[in-house]
Amino acid sequence: MLEIITVQQPKVFSFEKIVIIGTGLMGTGIAQVALESGIQQVTVVGRSLDKCEEAKKKVLLGIQKSTKRRMSNESLEQQQKYIEAVIKNLKFVCDLEEANLLSADMVIEAVVENLKVKQKLFVDLESRVSENCLLVTNTSSFLLEDVSCKMNENRLKNFGGLHFFNPVPAMKLVEVVKGNKTCDEVNEALFRFCQKIGKSPVKCSDSPGFIVNRLLIPYLADSMRLAESGNASHRDIDAAMRLGTGHPMGPFELMDYIGLDTMKFIMDGWHQRCPDDHRYTPCESLERLVTSGKVGRKCGEGFYRYTAANKQ
Repeated sequence: MLEIITVQQPKVFSFEKIVIIGTGLMGTGIAQVALESGIQQVTVVGRSLDKCEEAKKKVLLGIQKSTKRRMSNESLEQQQKYIEAVIKNLKFVCDLEEANLLSADMVIEAVVENLKVKQKLFVDLESRVSENCLLVTNTSSFLLEDVSCKMNENRLKNFGGLHFFNPVPAMKLVEVVKGNKTCDEVNEALFRFCQKIGKSPVKCSDSPGFIVNRLLIPYLADSMRLAESGNASHRDIDAAMRLGTGHPMGPFELMDYIGLDTMKFIMDGWHQRCPDDHRYTPCESLERLVTSGKVGRKCGEGFYRYTAANKQ
């Protein structure tokens, strides 16, 4: 008698309907690249009508700039037709109830970098989405294990991380982060999604800082300590790293761009988790600037002062 062997077919994940929660730079950037890649329905959830209107303008402006650059040989009429065709797939809502989460293929969280806020959101989401919906965090500083610790165990196989970089439309890299319970099929699906939206994904496991920040933050901290020791000025350190290694920005220019408050937030969190690791020990110059409200380009002053034209 022949034995009948049943071969289980791998799941096929669709990315035709995605929901993005958050209307900041990351949320609007992810929405833009998703729309431009041909995603059929992109819904962005904001906290208020004003936030949604502001975010919609950002997405539209981003698409207009991108279209002008990519379709420079086409007529203005053709460019406008393309923009209108793309924008019709975009929807903004102010409440999860309005986001039609049950039909979503994937939900990407891009809210403020606050652990309790993220934890609460994912607990709320898991009761609203379908069984096959992928739940994704864009966290840059928290472990996926911590973000998802209050979720139901059976949901964790569909939970993963996509760490986009700012500005999302310009930065090709996305770190695809596999949580301890993320199933292989979901990890591969997230990788393919990044390719679909024109990104260059890399895979990593759930560890502090993933890849880029794991290497970047200690480098930036060492730069501050070098300047604090009096061995070199921050201007000379920046010049040395630009000219000696080909970096587009020196470490102090980069920290001003990132935001010194963000830098401090990340270092404080890692120092709390790993108090004996000297790489994350607070830096006096960073503490002083953040305390005085000088947090970088966004406020006009950090390690450097900036004019309205953002020149040093």
